[in-house]
Amino acid sequence: MKSTISIGILGFGNVGAGVVQLLNENRDLIERRTSKSICVKTIVVRDPKKYRHLDCGNAVLTTDAIAMIHDPAIDVIVEAIGGENPAFEYICEALKLGKYVVTANKEVISKHKKRFFDLAKAHDSDIYYEAAVGGGIPLIRTLKVGLAANRIESLHGILNGTTNYILTKLNDEGKEFGDVVADAQAKGFAEADPSMDVSGLDTAYKLSILASVAFKADIPVSEIPYEGIESIALRDMQLAAELGYTIKLLASGKQLSNGKLSFKVCPTMIPRHHPLAGVRNEFNAVFIVGNAVGESMLSGRGAGSSPTGSAIVSDIIDIAFDSHRTSLRNLEYAFDKVSLAHESELKSQFFVRLLASDAPGTLATIATILAHHQVSISKIMQKPCTNHVAEIVFITHSVAEDSMSSALIGLETDSVVQEIVTKLRVGLDEGDPV
Repeated sequence: MKSTISIGILGFGNVGAGVVQLLNENRDLIERRTSKSICVKTIVVRDPKKYRHLDCGNAVLTTDAIAMIHDPAIDVIVEAIGGENPAFEYICEALKLGKYVVTANKEVISKHKKRFFDLAKAHDSDIYYEAAVGGGIPLIRTLKVGLAANRIESLHGILNGTTNYILTKLNDEGKEFGDVVADAQAKGFAEADPSMDVSGLDTAYKLSILASVAFKADIPVSEIPYEGIESIALRDMQLAAELGYTIKLLASGKQLSNGKLSFKVCPTMIPRHHPLAGVRNEFNAVFIVGNAVGESMLSGRGAGSSPTGSAIVSDIIDIAFDSHRTSLRNLEYAFDKVSLAHESELKSQFFVRLLASDAPGTLATIATILAHHQVSISKIMQKPCTNHVAEIVFITHSVAEDSMSSALIGLETDSVVQEIVTKLRVGLDEGDPV
């Protein structure tokens, strides 16, 4: 590889600017480590006039993305515009031309990873995406290289800084959901439209990427059930704390004893003694179990220009280290054929909060309905009544998910139950298949 690596950047928002800033700040350090000079040649923006006050070094600002991608002097294309289109088109074009591509775009990688890998193989190019999951935490490289000797048995991750910040503030400050979201927006931790974050979709994209790296499985987001945190109330956080838990939006992937895989994203009550329970504010973390290494956890800031820029520049440095085109440690050369577990094969503990009539026999009726659907209770609490309505909270033993769904339908249709307010999974272990 030549002694100077020339970079072209698509987009000059927070991520693109973070990359340029880091390359400038750590230029001497990077050159000592790689024995190569890394320079930004061209930056593609919508309106160059808006960026003339920024320090772009010797880089040229342009609006012509295709011309930049076709520039034979540029070795690496950094895609920092986000979204599916036109990022998909630009990445495909760069790979067809034999360029290296580095991206932080979880949506486009999640949806089109196999297409990108196939193009890279066919055209002797390569694509790196460390920054797409976990910001500056080296999750992708750890799974591909650091834990390559392991069969990954499970992973559980807090992969969205916005939702973790919201849940942390719900727990700490005693505010309701809407007030905490507004505060997160004011401080820049949540977008003006936070729906992709709070719905769980952003986390599902990231879990799809981790599935390809950890389990060598191409799982589209459409096959990952996901739930968000919109229905989590301050009251749920208070009750979880009383029971010894905290609530996190958790991405989970697991290989079951029957060989099938399970993936899901959902708010989960985690025991306070578990390492993930202490991951606060905008931080991300992934708790991994390998068959050789056992338990390990990586944690750090999951978003922002500096952490994301750090991951992108680390990919560029990895490219600089290679003396050939494609990296055998980077590309996924084949996905395994896998079977996904059906809901009827999965088990979990559940937390349920409901409102019921404050009348003799109510608890007995609830217990009878649950028992009819093979659901047994581990813990139960009844809170002081208001207007003859009792708040009843219980945690089940591990139970088949479809049995729990049937039991909830049975409770909803019984006259003693006025409303099932909250249902949450409890703990990280699903147990063996039913």
